[in-house]
Amino acid sequence: MRPTSLDHIMQEAWRKLLIPDTGYEISDLWQVLLVLLVLLLSAKFVPRTQKGEDKVYNVGLWFREQRSFIVFWVAVLVLHVGFELLTPLETSVFQLFNYLGAAWFLIGFVTSFIKNRFWAESWAAVFYLLTAYSILALAGPAVEFLDELRFGVGTFSISAWQVLAGLFTILFALWMSLAIARLVERQVQRVPRMSGSLKVLISKVARILILVVAGMMALNAMGIDLSALTVMGGAIGLGLGFGLQKVVSNFISGIILLMDNSIKPGDVIEIEGTYGWINNLRARYASIITRDGTEHLIPNEDLITQKVTNWSFTDNLVRQRIPIGVSYGADPHQCIEIVLEAARSIDRILKEPAPACLLTGFGDSSVDLELRIWIADPANGVANVKSAALLAVWDAFKANGIEIPFPQRDLHIRSSHVDFVKREEPDPE
Repeated sequence: MRPTSLDHIMQEAWRKLLIPDTGYEISDLWQVLLVLLVLLLSAKFVPRTQKGEDKVYNVGLWFREQRSFIVFWVAVLVLHVGFELLTPLETSVFQLFNYLGAAWFLIGFVTSFIKNRFWAESWAAVFYLLTAYSILALAGPAVEFLDELRFGVGTFSISAWQVLAGLFTILFALWMSLAIARLVERQVQRVPRMSGSLKVLISKVARILILVVAGMMALNAMGIDLSALTVMGGAIGLGLGFGLQKVVSNFISGIILLMDNSIKPGDVIEIEGTYGWINNLRARYASIITRDGTEHLIPNEDLITQKVTNWSFTDNLVRQRIPIGVSYGADPHQCIEIVLEAARSIDRILKEPAPACLLTGFGDSSVDLELRIWIADPANGVANVKSAALLAVWDAFKANGIEIPFPQRDLHIRSSHVDFVKREEPDPE
C-alpha cells in the first residue's frame, strides 16, 4: 500500500471523528464525550473504599474497591444497548468500551480468587494481552492507518504502528522480566544453606540478565536491526564510561563485595565513625542502620577503598577494653576482684570467655586497671555495655569504700620571703 502524506491522513481522521459519513452513524467524538461524562459522574457520586481499612483481599473487597468503575461500565453498557434498540445509529465507540469493560471485569473477577499475587498478576497480564490482540484484530482499519503513518531518517523508516507495538512489547517485557526476577529472588531467598551475600549476588545478576534479554527482544519486535546499533552502542558506552565512572565503580565494587563475602546483610560494621548493621546491599550502595535508627547509604566504592571494621566478620564475639583508675591507698588485689564481680553481674557480658582485669600501670594520680570483657551481640550496641559495666564498678567501689581518684596538684611554698616589684608608671607628660 502506498504511504499517504501526514497532512492528508490527519485531515481525514479529524473529519471522520467530527462528522459522520452517513446519517445513521453518531460521531465518534460525541461518543467519547459521553463516555467521559459517565466516567466523571461515576467517580464523583460513587464512594470509594478508604485506604486505612483493615481488610483481607477477596472477591467482596474487589467489588468494593472497583465499584465506581463497575458503575461506569454498566452505564456505558446501558447507553450502548439503548442506542442500539431505540435508534439506527452506529455506536462503534460504545461497543469498544463495552468490550474493554467486559474484559476488565472478567479478568479482575477471576484473578480475585487467586491468593498468590504473582500468579494473579501473571494471569491478568496474559488475559490483557489476548484482549489487546483481539481488539486490534477487530480494528483492521486502525492498524492500516497507523501503518501508513511512517517516519524516516535516511534509509531508516518506521511506522507509527511499529512504534506502538514496540512500546507495548517493551512495557510487557519489562513487566514480565521484573516479575520473573522477583520470583527468582524469592526462590533464592528460600535456600537455607546459601550465604546472604551469595543470595544477593544471584538475585542481582539474574535481574540484570533478564532485563537485558527483555530489552533486546523488545527492540527486535519493533523491527530494529540490532547489528545497526553496534557503532552507536559503542559510542554511547564510551560516553557513559566517562560520565558514569563513579556509578560503574560503585556497581563493580558491589559485585566484588558480594563475591568475596567480606560484608553481608546483618554484619555489624564501622566506617568513618558510622557504626551500625548492614540492612541491605544494593547495586550502588549499602544501607547501614545505626543504633539511633538513622539509615546511612554508603557507596560500595568506600567499602572497598576505605578502612572498614567488621565486628562480626568471623563471629559475633567482640572484646572491649575499659580503663579504670583507683587511688594509691586502695588494695589493687581487692579492687581487681571487685571489678570482676561487677562485670559478672551484667547479663550481656559473656561468662566464657571470662572477663579479665589487669593492672596496666601506675599513673600520676591513680593505679591504672583495665577491664576486658566479651559480648556476643554487637548489633545491640557496644557503648551501652561499657556504660553498664562502669556503673556497676562505681556502685561496687562506693559500697566497699574505694576511692576513684581525679588529677590533683599540690603547691609547696619553699620560702616565706616574696619580693614585690612595683612597675614605675611612665610620666604622662
